[in-house]
Amino acid sequence: MADTVLIPGRFLPLHKGHLSLIDTARTFGKPLPMILGPSPDWAARTGWLAHHCPDTPPLEAPDIPDITHTQTIAQAAAGHDVTRVIGSHPAVVQIADHLNCAHTVLDPDRFALPIAAAAIRANPAAHWQDLAPAAAMSLQKHLILVGPESSGKSTLARKLVDKYGGPLVPEYGRPFEEYRPKGDYRAEELIEIARTHTAHRAALAQYAGPVLIEDTDPLLTAVWAEMLLGHPLPEVEDLIELPDLYALLHWDVPWADDPLRYFATPEDRRRFFNLIEAKLIAYGAHYRVLDGNYEAREAQADALYHALIPDLRIP
Repeated sequence: MADTVLIPGRFLPLHKGHLSLIDTARTFGKPLPMILGPSPDWAARTGWLAHHCPDTPPLEAPDIPDITHTQTIAQAAAGHDVTRVIGSHPAVVQIADHLNCAHTVLDPDRFALPIAAAAIRANPAAHWQDLAPAAAMSLQKHLILVGPESSGKSTLARKLVDKYGGPLVPEYGRPFEEYRPKGDYRAEELIEIARTHTAHRAALAQYAGPVLIEDTDPLLTAVWAEMLLGHPLPEVEDLIELPDLYALLHWDVPWADDPLRYFATPEDRRRFFNLIEAKLIAYGAHYRVLDGNYEAREAQADALYHALIPDLRIP
């Protein structure tokens, strides 16, 4: 009969060292994580473990502060047919003795994965690669660049990921425009742009760092609908997911001719900008306007990026 393997820990945050314990436990049988200690956000740790260890819901032990409370841990695990206890702390031996089962003390000196949860809590961005993917995704901040045509947003987005790491979530509307049949836009085309962009973002986010940088989003596509069709598209608006922060680029830089661009006059560019800002306000989005020359906009975008980093906090 396969073991039920108890893995006690705080999992605050869940990191790759914990995942190595869970994966090793699977070689013996069914992993059974036990979350120790109180947390301001208990649901976060439960959710991280549910994502990476769907075999069994984790046991919750909020009244047990740490793994050294071996007898209390064993009592909390009683009735779950535990046949092995696994962990990197020597206390797993005493827990296993209380449960009259086997134990595995795995890499107590952290030679394989020298990861410290306290260091991650102190500076998540600096230890981003140590986080379990589910924990990283739940902590990740999101910065979206929007603006009218020829405001420099795509170039600025690429500069940001060159500095801080990517991948960039690129604008899907531009390649769509390049390869679509010529003629007036139809509503279904704009809906397809928004849906595909959203799907691509979800695929790329898992590979990004502490701040996901995105060029355009369905909110901007919703404004394009109003500019091109003269009316809103609810199917596009339904796809809007507000990020932590929008960077709205002002239109007041020189126009650069491009065969894929539509609205070149100052009046159209001003109207486009005003519609974007009105949409941001209507949705209650957090945004900052980037203006001035290109160098000034880059400096302002750098400041926005760095302002998001201190908000990366472990619950």
